[in-house]
Amino acid sequence: MGIFVYAFTATGKSLIAKKYKNVIDMESTIYKYVSQNSEDESLKSTNRKLNSAWPQNYFDALNEVRDKYDYILISDEICDDFLISNKYEYWWVYPNESLKEEYMQRCRKRGNNEEFIYWYSKLWKEWITKCKKDKNASKHIELNSNQYLEDVLPNLIKK
Repeated sequence: MGIFVYAFTATGKSLIAKKYKNVIDMESTIYKYVSQNSEDESLKSTNRKLNSAWPQNYFDALNEVRDKYDYILISDEICDDFLISNKYEYWWVYPNESLKEEYMQRCRKRGNNEEFIYWYSKLWKEWITKCKKDKNASKHIELNSNQYLEDVLPNLIKK
């Protein structure tokens, strides 16, 4: 049974999922929006048509992959009640609060639009505080400068 890993934006979710066969990045936008290209970071924080099956379609997809991977990477807060009510193990991986500028640069480098970066920056402290206070998570991992998910998840299996 896989562990759900809430991983902060720009921690390397997509890259680690492409590199290791026991990891999947469950990017929520392909379930949340109609005709969403999940690879296009510039679309984040733009107006898009919501999928009428959301969020149940995403929960169904999470249940389908749960036994196929060791790590299921998620980032959407919609998962909070889903994980807790199903008694699924989950971890939080988030940056040290002092790394805000490093993460804004990571977002720019990967192509996020400025509106997304504005909101990410504005909510930075609030989100990190939420991560730290979550008593239901079985593990909290704080990333240091230049650290990514790949550096902190054990037993990764290369493709």
